[in-house]
Amino acid sequence: MSQTAIPPFHGNISFNAQHSPMGAFFSFTCGQFGSRGGFGLQIGKPGNQNLYIGVKDGDRFSDAPLKCLPFYEGAESDEAVRFDVEKKGNKKKSPLVAYGRDEITRHFGWATDHWITKDFEFAIYTSFGPINERKRTSSDELRLQLIPAVFAELIVDNSTGASPKTAVFAIGFSVSGVRLLDAESTWLTRKGFAFRREYGALGQLIDPAKGGDSEEREESVAAELQTGFRWSAEESVKMEATHLLGSCPALTFTVPAGERRVLKLALGGYVDGVQTTRLEGRYAYARHFGGLEDVLSSALEQCSSKEWCLRAMDNSLLSSGLSPDQQFMIAHATRSYYGSTQLLDVGGQPYWIVNEGEYCMINTLDLSVDHVFWELKQNPWVVKNLLDNFVRHYSYVDQVKDPITGKLSEGGISFAHDQGVHNNFSPFGHSSYELPNLNALCFSYMTAEQLCNWILIAASYVAKTKDLEWAKHNEHVIDACLHSLVNRTNERGFPAYDSSRCGPGGAEITTYDSLDHSLAQTRNNLYMVVKTWAAYRGLALLYEKMGHQHEYHAAATDMAERIEKELPTRAGADGVFPAVFEKENSGYTSRILPACEGLMYPLYWGTLTPSPFVDALKKHTVKLLSDGQNVFPDGGIKLSSTSNNSWMSKIAIFMHVCRKVFKLDEDPAVRDLFAKADAAHVRWQTEGDSAYWACSDQFVNGVAKGSKYYPRIITSALWMEE
Repeated sequence: MSQTAIPPFHGNISFNAQHSPMGAFFSFTCGQFGSRGGFGLQIGKPGNQNLYIGVKDGDRFSDAPLKCLPFYEGAESDEAVRFDVEKKGNKKKSPLVAYGRDEITRHFGWATDHWITKDFEFAIYTSFGPINERKRTSSDELRLQLIPAVFAELIVDNSTGASPKTAVFAIGFSVSGVRLLDAESTWLTRKGFAFRREYGALGQLIDPAKGGDSEEREESVAAELQTGFRWSAEESVKMEATHLLGSCPALTFTVPAGERRVLKLALGGYVDGVQTTRLEGRYAYARHFGGLEDVLSSALEQCSSKEWCLRAMDNSLLSSGLSPDQQFMIAHATRSYYGSTQLLDVGGQPYWIVNEGEYCMINTLDLSVDHVFWELKQNPWVVKNLLDNFVRHYSYVDQVKDPITGKLSEGGISFAHDQGVHNNFSPFGHSSYELPNLNALCFSYMTAEQLCNWILIAASYVAKTKDLEWAKHNEHVIDACLHSLVNRTNERGFPAYDSSRCGPGGAEITTYDSLDHSLAQTRNNLYMVVKTWAAYRGLALLYEKMGHQHEYHAAATDMAERIEKELPTRAGADGVFPAVFEKENSGYTSRILPACEGLMYPLYWGTLTPSPFVDALKKHTVKLLSDGQNVFPDGGIKLSSTSNNSWMSKIAIFMHVCRKVFKLDEDPAVRDLFAKADAAHVRWQTEGDSAYWACSDQFVNGVAKGSKYYPRIITSALWMEE
């Protein structure tokens, strides 16, 4: 896999990326210069290890400095040492130096993250694809799909060298409990190290020039791969005797002059037993692997067989016709999405989870509604799994509260914001997030929006899969959703009430909880009006698919048509809508781009047709883009005219609607504006705090401030849709 068609990354190459298997809540994170990374298991953030990946002249015992990729704390300061060492007459040599930025190229594809120096290459490969439901799949297939590991290669080509070079892959741990894997193992050709039973690395050395079958090639150079174990990478390379009190295990090998070697690596994790509370879940992969050693050994055996798949994934993105900036965003987001995923076995049944990045909230429903497009493309069954688990465990029935009189009346079914946090399922019917008596502030209830979200996910699932059996089985839930939504809207179809769960002094918020007044309040909010319209259209679609043209289909259609009729009348003379339809509200003067977000769902279902309603939203959007209110000085997209807080996942949906519904990219001015925005968004991800956090969603003036290590940016994969 050493050859790559992926061009060098065109921006700042010093940024972390996750490298994550599917459903394991595990990542190997690296890439930012001068920072730690490595193994992160069930933590929602980068690991805390120094990575030493590099070479030195001579054999392992030589006094030459070890020169590494700068993936360790203090590495960037080592660049100054490197230049100091090279000064004439300076006899002091640092035992460890880092490559400078000008000595490294990075090739960042959909499956491949590849660093190249003049001395060696290092690549990490991350594959993804279908995960079949267990009841329909053999154990061997599931071992292949669920293996909690990623692959890597350290390639040293010394074919033109006049003297040997020694290569190292070492990790400096900050906690005790590290062990070598070769001492008690029966492996003949493999060596590695691990942290307890939880995660580790296993390597196998290959001489590509040797003939024979793969086993013969591996055995011919097996003795060249050595382990070391001391307190620093330099000591672990040079010291032949290991010390079990060490903290920096190493795999090292010497490449003779005129030869080439490839160290194949498996980087994996494994945890057994119950991992969650209330609903007791074990990792699904634990049914198919006996432990960490089994995972790592199996991963190495898969390396060669997966090469064609990895190349195909890279080539698929390269040939998509998208710009390099757009391709980067998709590749970065895909890795981050899978780093937050868990596939558990709960009571013998699969349970799909996407954790909310750094916050580690379980199945946050207002993220799930945005993940749905990717999940229905990759694994439709996980969407059904999510819908069923929300109905079974995290639905509730409330009343609705008049915001003026406080009078309570019939509400209906809705769904919790999330299902828990940090592997702890919350009490059934409740989230970890929501609190009463907050007046449209962070942590208030999102009852109306979560109701819309479940409906939109359900409609998308049925539209995509045509699973009418599921729809008919859940017809009573769909009916309850219609009644509940009608009870939350006024005669015009606009959201008009708050949930009784908000308490006497509380009001509901939207998913845009950390933005300002323009997107906080649910009632009479432009964004929520269009999303509610989409939910009514989704209910009508579900009834139509089930063959029910009865009163409920008519009721859903009627409510959608009321919104279609009313909304265009609320635009100002310039065609722009206020963010909140209450003149006394400070959001009345705000202007928001997510007004059109709700169009995404009928677009996806294939039911969106031209109408004055769509035209009004297009006019609103064009005006905001043309007058500069919703564009940052660096060219990035600003979701609200009155907030400097913008979310990349929502920008991706907005841009997709603009291109596919409004056809705005046919206008050269808008096309240029979006190209500049794409470039700005790449800088947001690769510079500043986000460079460490490996894909962030929430940016204030282009600087990551929250929602880090986040899965929801997978919405950018919509851009690959025809």
